[in-house]
Amino acid sequence: MSPRPACRAAALAVWLLAAACSRDEPGTEAAAAARDEGDALTVPLDADEQRKLGIEVAELEPGTYEATIKGAARVVGPREVVDSMAALAEADAHARTSSAALERARKLFALETSVSADTLEAVERQAAQDDAALRRARARATLAFGNGAPWLQADRRERLVAALRAGSTLLVRASFPSGLAGGDLASLALRRLDSLGAGGWHADEACLGPADPNVPGPTVLALLPAPPGLNAGERLLASVAAGDTAEGVVVPRSAVVLAGGEAWSYVQANDEFVRRRVDVARPLAQAYFQGAGVEPHERVV
Repeated sequence: MSPRPACRAAALAVWLLAAACSRDEPGTEAAAAARDEGDALTVPLDADEQRKLGIEVAELEPGTYEATIKGAARVVGPREVVDSMAALAEADAHARTSSAALERARKLFALETSVSADTLEAVERQAAQDDAALRRARARATLAFGNGAPWLQADRRERLVAALRAGSTLLVRASFPSGLAGGDLASLALRRLDSLGAGGWHADEACLGPADPNVPGPTVLALLPAPPGLNAGERLLASVAAGDTAEGVVVPRSAVVLAGGEAWSYVQANDEFVRRRVDVARPLAQAYFQGAGVEPHERVV
């Protein structure tokens, strides 16, 4: 919302309140009734007065709202993944080489050729050491990223690590302090902190990661195609869908004013404007979702 509509809406709210109070002197029954009615406050304004004040009205549009679970997220650098996967790949290569060498040594020893018992024992010992190193590398990677990390899959490791190293794919770590009961990780969406719900991106892939001891609730790791201007270290807002989609009406942010600690809009009824509370608990991009009690195509300031 630009400063001009915001100032105009605020000024109109003050004017409407003042106009309503001027029509009923303090202490009269009408003024008391208006105070009791609260959001039912009505101010008459004919077309000429509306034109002089520069009042603009627009019809409310139908909309939908999908309940979400929200959390904090951060773009993390690829170094942790790249180093861990390099260590795992190296351990895997050593283990495979040792395993092949052990198989050859056993065959030669069985044929009573040039392989002695001491040589066979040395090859077995090396194979056991390399296998233990591989299991340690796998355990470290699992502890760092969880069992579901896609780069732990051997057939995907090389491609994903290359994409992370090149910066074409970003790794995002999100935490959900309130839990993820009913949340759909496949719907994980990310946006910047200052976007007010507009724009954003959807993760290509998401999985549960190891819990962060410094943050309550589960941790989610996500792979995101790198959008322009998004860099490692940047903090984001994360959300996952949780529940059915509700049908209703959206009230633009430019139609909302604050007074007395409440959010209000002014609904036009012929030559009158009726003040009505706005539920701001379900924000959308540049609007607020309203459920029962608000009809599409009502006209608001």
